[in-house]
Amino acid sequence: MTIGRLGIRVSVCALVLALPCVAGASTEVELKEASKAGRVALVLVTEPGASGVEKAEKVAREAVGKIGKAVLVRMDRGAPKNSALVSRYRLQGPQVPLVLVFAANGMIVGGMLADELTADGLAGMVPTAKEMQVIEALQSGKGVLILAYSEGMPGERLALDACTKAREMSGGKLAVVRVDVKDGAEQPFLRRLRLDAKAGKPVTVVINSRGQATCALESATDPAALVEAANRVAAGCAPGAVCKPGAAACAAPAKK
Repeated sequence: MTIGRLGIRVSVCALVLALPCVAGASTEVELKEASKAGRVALVLVTEPGASGVEKAEKVAREAVGKIGKAVLVRMDRGAPKNSALVSRYRLQGPQVPLVLVFAANGMIVGGMLADELTADGLAGMVPTAKEMQVIEALQSGKGVLILAYSEGMPGERLALDACTKAREMSGGKLAVVRVDVKDGAEQPFLRRLRLDAKAGKPVTVVINSRGQATCALESATDPAALVEAANRVAAGCAPGAVCKPGAAACAAPAKK
């Protein structure tokens, strides 16, 4: 994902495009309302005189249609009522327009600048339910053990036991997220993890607290090895992002 890092009147939305919108309040209030309603929020950040706003808004509206339960919010970054949000997400510098993507729980999960905007790209940033659990764990400073499995898969119980014991051994510094490879709603997440949904064995992807994937282990049964992998540092990923499995060798570094 990439982060380039006033509401539209309800009557206009209803009559023209029938998209859910809110108006009058600050963008922060609108985001809280969207989250309360369980909606994804796409925030179109702009300012007076910015060029390309209409084109960006059209793409954002297309993305709202693809997502379904979503709302489009326009944000004037120069408005005093939005100053706190502008400061929090460091929106003073990037060229506008740009679009930020907020998950249904109100957490920012991505964004795109105008020159890279696509409806599919914006819609693809919306996390699945299990992916959101991973992001929330990382946001709280924990590492994550992602167990990709299916009920009855050989070794599934042993792999889950290893994850559970590893969580206990870590003193609560690890979270365990189970992803059923047969769950259709989680297929986008599995693809982002580069995991084969047709694999016949459980795979444990280890993400350290920096959001780096340090290891992907098939039929992992050693909790100590999982804890060690979660404490390892792997290069390449930004904090809070999930990297490709296998980004680093799974074996522990050789002792000198």
